[in-house]
Amino acid sequence: MAAYGTPIPSGGHPPGERSQVKLGRYEVVRELGKGAMGIVYLAKDPLIGRLVALKTIRLQNNDDDEAKEFQQRFVREAQAAGILNHPSIVTVHDIGQDDTTGVSFIAMEYVEGQNLKEVLSQGRPIGFEQIGEIIAQVAEALDFAHAKGIVHRDVKPANIILLESMRAKITDFGIAKITSGGNLTTTGQFLGTPNYMAPEQIKGAPVDGRTDIFSLGICLYECLTRRKPFGGDSLTSISYKIVHENFPPLHEINPQIPDGYEEVVTQCLAKEPGKRYQRGKDLAAALRSVIRGERPAKTEPMLADITLVTRGDREKLPTIEVPFPEATNPPAPQPMDTNPQPRVIPIPEPKPARTRVAPREILRKTLTGVRAHPVWKRRLPPAIFIAIVAVLALLVVGSVFAIKRRFAPQAVVDVKVEKQRARERALRNEANELLRQGRVTDAHQKFTELNRLAPQSPYVLALLERLSHSMRQVESGKQKLALARQKFDQGLALYNEKKYAEAIPLLNESFSLDPNFEDSANYLKLAQQEDAREKARLRAQQQKASQKTTAATATTARTTTTTAAPMPQPPPQPAAPTSLTVVVNHPFADGSITVKAGVDVVAREILWQETRFLKRREPRKINVTNQFPAKNADLEIWVDVPSQKIKEYHVLQRQNFQSGVNHKLTVSYNPASKTFEYALN
Repeated sequence: MAAYGTPIPSGGHPPGERSQVKLGRYEVVRELGKGAMGIVYLAKDPLIGRLVALKTIRLQNNDDDEAKEFQQRFVREAQAAGILNHPSIVTVHDIGQDDTTGVSFIAMEYVEGQNLKEVLSQGRPIGFEQIGEIIAQVAEALDFAHAKGIVHRDVKPANIILLESMRAKITDFGIAKITSGGNLTTTGQFLGTPNYMAPEQIKGAPVDGRTDIFSLGICLYECLTRRKPFGGDSLTSISYKIVHENFPPLHEINPQIPDGYEEVVTQCLAKEPGKRYQRGKDLAAALRSVIRGERPAKTEPMLADITLVTRGDREKLPTIEVPFPEATNPPAPQPMDTNPQPRVIPIPEPKPARTRVAPREILRKTLTGVRAHPVWKRRLPPAIFIAIVAVLALLVVGSVFAIKRRFAPQAVVDVKVEKQRARERALRNEANELLRQGRVTDAHQKFTELNRLAPQSPYVLALLERLSHSMRQVESGKQKLALARQKFDQGLALYNEKKYAEAIPLLNESFSLDPNFEDSANYLKLAQQEDAREKARLRAQQQKASQKTTAATATTARTTTTTAAPMPQPPPQPAAPTSLTVVVNHPFADGSITVKAGVDVVAREILWQETRFLKRREPRKINVTNQFPAKNADLEIWVDVPSQKIKEYHVLQRQNFQSGVNHKLTVSYNPASKTFEYALN
């Protein structure tokens, strides 16, 4: 929104001017934006507690005619917008002037959102259907204003505000024309933004609602292509293109744009106002037809220059008095007969039959009468005779030209070009359908073929690059999953042969490549358990053999008194295992966590549980402890929360898990950064 005003304490202010915290009765909250001649503030109305946007202006020189004219236009904005009450028009609540500082202001509806210019400059994606609906809402708002006799004359993206729900509101009727009021602009002066002006604005001709439709058509073109239809390095070049040149076709810039928008933009940007949409509601209806996938209805061009009737445009037509037929004098009243006799109705005599005159005789008498007329006996002056001959010659030439123009040969259609364009549209529709089906490879082939037909389209090139990157990621993921499957098959074969120690590294590698492969995780856990049992049985057998050896040695020592045999050394006792307690603090009702110490899976837990009665998921408190052999190894953590699109992998490198010591891992979710934090002690 273009804004004007005075500074407040939060921003700088001119030297010698005190900081302003109130304007009239309104309490200033903060600054919203700055314009060429002022600032707009967020303020509060203390009477009703309503937040408003205060648009302000300060005249530096009251004797300056230009400043006075700007103030008149500023007041006129409030008068124009104050009579407009529409869901897509920013409402004006109040107008006033601060007694202390002399600052004029308008209190208007405070709308939270970004204007369309900011959205386009940020590169935010907007769907074609959303673009059509936004422009249709603005067109309906302009139609409402035109019906009230108000022409905006400065329709541009900066004056279109988008709410969070993609609801559009138009603002800044600062140069709106009230046709019932005076015109403050002088001869040769025009108001508006050059890139969005209509040809009649640049020429200084009268404007009406169709001028706003031209400007709105430029906004539609810019939203669809992210370019202006009439660009240039100077005001002169831009103005010349708007008046004389056509805009670049939409499909040359982006073949992805639906076909119906080309017809809508073409009619909006017609050079002659009579060939544009005559009403904003007609433009809105055409846009919604395109959104539904239908062809927009064509409106017939108007022959008259002025089609929008506004207050002040009506001329008084002369009235014609048609007298009543003169009545004949009525007959004198007759005395009433007390003894009326039966009336006798006379029978009219038949009229004599008319004699039929031959057409030849009628023609002869007519020519004789014409020749006998006195005008033929007069001598025409040479100037009048030459003028009559010239008029007749012009009529003949004009008639010949009109006949030739009417029966002019039709333009020859380039069949090859039309066939190529039809092929481009077919490829574009097929590629879009394949993308909606998720068939990226097939869509890439279609867009590659389309790029060969239209190599100058930046949109197609950018889309091909994104599709290629996506295909590379998919191919890399497939290779990774295939390798994980291969390692799993090798580990499973060793597991079936009861070679658990050899199977564990392969299953662990398969799980590392694809943590979502449940078979590798399950068989890895089984292999580790079986390997631990094998090792426990081996230790038990070693202890039993050691005990037998000790008993045999003791018996030999009792029977042999000459030489004492040395006592055998007991086998080394295995080191006591270590343990790890995993504690997870989180607010989620889905997802899982996996913790590994080297090749040992310490924890594999889901983060949710189901209530018994309501059968509803709720966050689960995780506090589990598991044992594993003491070692120096990396601690790897996988956290997966699908609802929040969280997929984290974290490594605590070279941790010393000591024998007989209970370690604790705490995993906590940080709502501010939307990530997990990890602490080991």
